Amino acid sequence: MSFTRFRYDNSRTQKYLAESTFEGRYMLNTPGNGTEMPLQEDPHIRLQSWGANLSSNAISLENDLLGLTKPLTRDCTEYSSVSPANNQNTYSTTKSFVRQSRVETPAWEVKGVNHIRNESLHHDPQQHTNIPFHNNLNTRILEKDMYASYIYNQN
Repeated sequence: MSFTRFRYDNSRTQKYLAESTFEGRYMLNTPGNGTEMPLQEDPHIRLQSWGANLSSNAISLENDLLGLTKPLTRDCTEYSSVSPANNQNTYSTTKSFVRQSRVETPAWEVKGVNHIRNESLHHDPQQHTNIPFHNNLNTRILEKDMYASYIYNQN
């Protein structure tokens, strides 16, 4: 007797496993930013996926946050007694390379400067200000004024 179910097909099983474990493999196998990623001193730059929170004991920290390291009891116990040791990492910093116009030229310095714009416009900006049809008309009064009574001859 042959197995004809989908669960026994090797290629279907491999495809199912690839689809169901994609998120975890993506998180584990995402390429990093390199071995030495200096932190930016600019507070306006957001740290994305590096964030200086990479610890050597990340799995122990995750287990502690999920509560897997504490025994399940009905009594309140001290949480800090079983917390894993956190390894402090040190990262180098670099100066900001982003130019901030509000800091370099404050508003009180630029307030009296005239901006000369001699560029010609591609389109007339007042072209669509006039509507080519009548609007906001009271059509009931217009129909009364335009009404003409017709007398039909009945022959």
